Amino acid sequence: MTTKLRIGYVILLVACSVLLWMPLESNIGQQLTSMLTVTLSVYAVLRGLNAVISMAQGTELAIEPMGIGVTLAPGELLDPLNDMIEQVSSVLLIASASIGIQKIILNLSDIELLRWVLAAISIFAILFVAIKSISASKQKSVIRLIVVLTLLRLVVPTMVLTSNLMQTWLESERQQSIAVLVSTENDVRVLNQTTASDQDAGWFQNLTAKLKLTDIFTSIKAKTDNAVTAAVYILAEFVLVFILIPLLFIAIAYKLILGRFIRRD
Repeated sequence: MTTKLRIGYVILLVACSVLLWMPLESNIGQQLTSMLTVTLSVYAVLRGLNAVISMAQGTELAIEPMGIGVTLAPGELLDPLNDMIEQVSSVLLIASASIGIQKIILNLSDIELLRWVLAAISIFAILFVAIKSISASKQKSVIRLIVVLTLLRLVVPTMVLTSNLMQTWLESERQQSIAVLVSTENDVRVLNQTTASDQDAGWFQNLTAKLKLTDIFTSIKAKTDNAVTAAVYILAEFVLVFILIPLLFIAIAYKLILGRFIRRD
């Protein structure tokens, strides 16, 4: 092993020792907490919409303007949206679990005793590489071990930084989608309340309420397609940020560590 190469390896090991010892939980943990807060807030919106749609299901409104019978079935209109909301809610639960797993791994890797042990191992590796009498193959094996440990410790923090950056970048579109879902929820809630009050009303109030219900039903019908589109967008965002990105990082780390360092002669 040449002197220049040995110096390069020593610099690499010094950088690895710093990364192995450096606390990561305070900053990365805050980002995980922020992402969990966003996930749970969106989940609450979806469950609220699911609840009011469930109340509207099975409801039929019989209206007879000018003697012509018209039956409105808001539950049937909202069934596709409700199915989509339930699927998105399931994905959000998976996303919450993904955040929890990342936080557990981060906390374990940030235990102070473990950090000091890893730093001590890397310092030993620096001394090991500095001794010229030791064979180059053994020194390279030690270097690979330290690099692998460093990469393993950095997988979750890098994943969190990428996911948080992506979620922040998509915040504007997500807020627009949430606004559409909240607006739809408000219309369905008014529909449920008006339907309930309609049962005890007089004939004139009953007619007025039914005309109001027709307007609300028309508004909900116009918003349903937009609400489905909004739900699909939220589904796509959370699948990308909390499922695809973690899987991508795991695959890259596995291939890099196994193929580049462990199997390399």
